[in-house]
Amino acid sequence: MESCEQPLASMPFCEAVSCVWAKGETALNSVLQTPASASIGDWGLTLLVALILINLVIMLFRAAFPRRRFDEHAPTPRA
Repeated sequence: MESCEQPLASMPFCEAVSCVWAKGETALNSVLQTPASASIGDWGLTLLVALILINLVIMLFRAAFPRRRFDEHAPTPRA
């Protein structure tokens, strides 16, 4: 974990992702287990993850159930 102290831009991609994942996991555990003593950074990271997950659910829902628009100017078929 000591390699995570260097800037992310100087790391290989997989190592940077691993460091970000570990920091996010630590922040989430901190907020869930002891919310009163969690730092503002932990709260911010947890809120960011929550917003991303909500956005992902909305995108999946919209992809599964596309909105059908009714065009008022299009002629309607008559039986």
